Amino acid sequence: MKRAASSERPSPRSHGRNGRGGFTLLEMLVAITLMAVMAVIGWRALDSLTRSRERLTDHDARLDALKVLYGQFQSDCEHLANPTQLQASPVELGANQLMLVRDRRDEGQPTAWQVVVYRVDNNTLVRMASRPALSRNAVQGAMVNLRQGAPGGAQVRPLLPDTAELAARVWVEPAGWQAENGRVRAALMQQSAIDSAAAQAATAATAAGASDADASAANINGNATLRALELTVLAKMGDGDAPRRFQKVCMTGL
Repeated sequence: MKRAASSERPSPRSHGRNGRGGFTLLEMLVAITLMAVMAVIGWRALDSLTRSRERLTDHDARLDALKVLYGQFQSDCEHLANPTQLQASPVELGANQLMLVRDRRDEGQPTAWQVVVYRVDNNTLVRMASRPALSRNAVQGAMVNLRQGAPGGAQVRPLLPDTAELAARVWVEPAGWQAENGRVRAALMQQSAIDSAAAQAATAATAAGASDADASAANINGNATLRALELTVLAKMGDGDAPRRFQKVCMTGL
């Protein structure tokens, strides 16, 4: 006799265990959660890296601006006008402002000056330079215009952003560092009197038959003037940074 074929079929539960083709809802939720956590961590790391790069780039740009400021200030100091030729002080100190008179005389050309102002304007340190002045009256007019904030054709150049404060002082030999215009002028006037007396002494010595060495010594004894300038700025080197103090001392070449 033939054996009857079995009519039994595998149960759905055993088929699901042996031939499953998908994931359960719980497994999908766990995978999505892990992917979301990894995405957040990766985004934060990328954002932090981007911000750090932008911060370093901004810091480098501000350092470059500070170098440009130092270089320009050095050039202005080295070409500071001679007080004797100008018949006035070539330096004027003010609140968040420094005014200089620069000698712009070319070789073989008549005397020419230029008024230069370093000023904090809208939290930015700017440099304003007037047109060349061929007379002392023109210098005084340019100083009045720049002092009142009217450039009058002057070149305005932003140098350093986020500057909160600017201060300056002058080394007048032999009086030392001076931070007030009255003291600077007094020291220069006193020195002018010393130079005049020294010149008269040299002339008298020469007329009396003294040696050239003695006459030169008489002139050197009174030869002192504006020797150096110090510029101090309080500025930030990046967004969110606390202001830092920077100082630059330059010799005038006088």
